[in-house]
Amino acid sequence: MKAIISHAILGFAGIWSVASAAMVDAASISIAASKDNTLYETVDGSLSNGSGEWMFVGSTQTATARRSLVAFDVAAVLPANAVVQSASLQLYMSKTISDAIDVSVHRVTSDWGEGASDATGSEGGGAAATTGDATWLHAFSPSVNWTAAGGDFVSTPSATASIGSIGSYVWASTPQLAADVQAWLNNPSQNYGWELIGGEAGSGNSKRFDSRQSSIEANRPALVVEYSVVPEPTAAVLGAIGLLAAAGRRRSQA
Repeated sequence: MKAIISHAILGFAGIWSVASAAMVDAASISIAASKDNTLYETVDGSLSNGSGEWMFVGSTQTATARRSLVAFDVAAVLPANAVVQSASLQLYMSKTISDAIDVSVHRVTSDWGEGASDATGSEGGGAAATTGDATWLHAFSPSVNWTAAGGDFVSTPSATASIGSIGSYVWASTPQLAADVQAWLNNPSQNYGWELIGGEAGSGNSKRFDSRQSSIEANRPALVVEYSVVPEPTAAVLGAIGLLAAAGRRRSQA
């Protein structure tokens, strides 16, 4: 009898395993950016572009750096128990005067701001930072500084893409990109997004990307996440397994 009960318990467990596998909710979703900005390298941290239509990465003709910040509120969109299978970043590069450069995505380690600054023209020169803007020196201008000038981020990139001529670009999913998104889902208070860095060893190679304020909706930053959700065991299944286990204990004590 003990063997029969054990086999029955295993049978129920097997049925649940097969059923849960069949009920896994696999899905893909595109998430819009919740904030973005450009860090313009300056000695006084006076420039930003929080509300601008574009953001920049690379090095100018005078060899001053440009870095982009972008964040996505994944916890507001994904189920809390989602398991991230893949994550890819999509941006549209709308202006360039140089050959291709590698642009790397780095996870940011402290919070930052998107203020009301809005540069004129092509926006490459930036605008005067407003209260709450991220700048080269500030996470939140004018009073909260980065730990290091240029932003606080993990030095090892989560992904890298070669950015050449004008068009759409994808930082294809890597284990680290997916891990970043999973971590943000699990701990939303630690979601500070990514910083995009590249081309700083040269000059005159900066790339202009459309921001979340772009007038062309299709060109705005997007985070594409593939995820699955495994449902919890039903009360009936748990109850049946519990009863069989209890019966097994009573039988063994008899």
